[in-house]
Amino acid sequence: MARVIVDAQAARAIGKGAMIVFKKGVVRTEGEINPGDIVEVYTRGGKFLGKGFANPNSNIMVRLVTKDKDTEINKELFRERIRKANEYRKNVLGYDKAYRMVYGEADYLPGLIVDRFNEIASIQISSVGMERFKLDLAEAIMEAEPEIETVFEKNTGRSRRREGLPEIERVLLGKEKYRTVIEEGRAKFIVDMRGQKTGFFLDQRENRIALEKYVKPGMRVLDVFTYTGGFAIHAAVAGADEVVAVDKSPWAINMVKENAKLNGVEDKMKYIVGSAFPVMEEMIKRGEKFDIVILDPPAFVQHEKDLKRGLRAYFNVNYAGLQLVKEGGILVTASCSQHVDLQTFKDMVIAAAAKAGKFLKMLEPYRTQAPDHPILMASKDTEYLKALFLYVEDMK
Repeated sequence: MARVIVDAQAARAIGKGAMIVFKKGVVRTEGEINPGDIVEVYTRGGKFLGKGFANPNSNIMVRLVTKDKDTEINKELFRERIRKANEYRKNVLGYDKAYRMVYGEADYLPGLIVDRFNEIASIQISSVGMERFKLDLAEAIMEAEPEIETVFEKNTGRSRRREGLPEIERVLLGKEKYRTVIEEGRAKFIVDMRGQKTGFFLDQRENRIALEKYVKPGMRVLDVFTYTGGFAIHAAVAGADEVVAVDKSPWAINMVKENAKLNGVEDKMKYIVGSAFPVMEEMIKRGEKFDIVILDPPAFVQHEKDLKRGLRAYFNVNYAGLQLVKEGGILVTASCSQHVDLQTFKDMVIAAAAKAGKFLKMLEPYRTQAPDHPILMASKDTEYLKALFLYVEDMK
């Protein structure tokens, strides 16, 4: 078996629990390595650190699967890990029907994401090695959760392209089914496998439910980057008089309309198809104000090199959002950019508030992704979502 020799910094990270070896931490390789090959990882001094899938063409050189030299990387191992991951969500966290079943390296299955929506499981694979076990993984998912009748392969996006993998959307195993309806707090949502990512953003679930306690009759709510209406529908169900949902995708706005009808709140909803920045600028010009403004944009920072430009985009959208919040209103703002840490995000919001002439008070503790997206303490890569609930007052 080929070997990858890593530097001291990479070795220390692995010793603390990290499951990824970046190319910059590799000192040398021994033996021929092709994308997807299983390799062993060692220190310069010859100490075994683990083994996993390699991809010499990627910035991530090795995705570790095990740190036990004697453990075989095969379908039996994956079957057992998927079973344990599912049991953790159900027995420890108490999730049922709709949850993230597998979250990559946090479940010791790097390169694999599985979301369960009732009888449908949606999978994303971002590792050449995992790709080779694709059908085995689908079988293991259905075995771990017998209620699942369909495994949908939602293999699209940058992570696939970076690994040199083709983009595929199809039913991989089981019945030809693309849609289902899930329940989330007091709201219901249609999940369509033809949407973004795995079909629905489960990571904001607890934050969307938390919004409900701040919504009161008579309120006007703005949900920017609404996608299929996650926050917007919760606000309407919780009693807001008017909810304005904004998204640049006509498909997404049509889904919001379907979800509004499903929840019986069509009369409370208004829809805008358009890009966030010009839509918000036009609202500011008209002097519009909202009791609650929600900003849940896509990841503006995809790579470390994009940090400065991405932070400027976050600043601009928060500055605009703050101008649209009434005195004594609420701003809910989030970032799903892995490369923007909590302190950096907080500093950006503070700067936007200063420019807008606003004081901010925290309504909620710092919030992150739902616990079915577990944060591996030794791996900052597993912690990506930041969300702030803020009370907004004018500086006087």
